[in-house]
Amino acid sequence: MVRGMSEQCGLDAPKVGLLGFSAGGSLSARASTQYEQVLYEPIDAFDGLSARPDFSVLIYPAYLDQGVNHALTPELKVDAETPPMFLFVAADDPYANSSLVMNSALRAAEVPFKLHVLPKGGHGDGMRAGHRAAETWPKLCDEWLKVTVLK
Repeated sequence: MVRGMSEQCGLDAPKVGLLGFSAGGSLSARASTQYEQVLYEPIDAFDGLSARPDFSVLIYPAYLDQGVNHALTPELKVDAETPPMFLFVAADDPYANSSLVMNSALRAAEVPFKLHVLPKGGHGDGMRAGHRAAETWPKLCDEWLKVTVLK
């Protein structure tokens, strides 16, 4: 819908991306790797547009390591067509392995990505003022977007 209405909304159609935190990061990863699945019969012109995001931002994503021995979740098929990703996590986040296994999959598929790991920051602070991780990732993401997406 966003891509189909981009002109009316003043958006750049080839620069539509996803941002997800925690479980939302998991959903963004799924949308970034499963965009070709046909889940229903097309009903209008919007359904003919690509569902592939042009980039994805995963902030402390969770549930990406549900494979054998905490490997990448099996339904996440990372390949050369997977959109570029920005990943941010704190090392003391209980879900930090999700970012690490996605990092490995992106690297193996030669997909552009950026991974930032802070030593401390926990999980789930979004953009909360006064929290180092929450104040750090937006600046890093902004720089990545300028170089990777908005170039």
